[in-house]
Amino acid sequence: MLLKWGLITLTVAGVVGLVLGGALPDGCGTTTAHRDAPGDLRNEAALAERLAALDAALASQNLSRAVYEWRDAYGLALRARGWESMAAVGDAAVRVDTVMGGPVGRSTGFRAEARRAYIHALLRAQREQSTDGVNHVADGFTSLGDTDMAAGARTLGTMR
Repeated sequence: MLLKWGLITLTVAGVVGLVLGGALPDGCGTTTAHRDAPGDLRNEAALAERLAALDAALASQNLSRAVYEWRDAYGLALRARGWESMAAVGDAAVRVDTVMGGPVGRSTGFRAEARRAYIHALLRAQREQSTDGVNHVADGFTSLGDTDMAAGARTLGTMR
């Protein structure tokens, strides 16, 4: 009996989470993902604060703080809808990688983080049909030395 009520509670909580998260329609037939919420502006401001804190940490050579701020910024960018936030996080990962340096031929891991963020940004830019977004992401891939991915991104940007 306890297992049955636990399953029912879990199911209801999951459906409520999907509605609040925007994956299912709410009572008006729209999804919450289609509405601009005040939280969107707070997330943008929080992302800008995190990226500023990251740059301050890099300037003072506090790499552990920079990594911490980058992880927070990445989480905020995942919740955002536009390509700009994820592209900014990709750019920040490139800056972290540059400051971290490391032996020649060995990655610090932030090149992979930048690539992941740029792929997210590219998909969002393509969804929004943003030529500026596609070009920004392609430039980001070029800064990573990934000319094949940059060319592929520009090709995706021209396909509509």
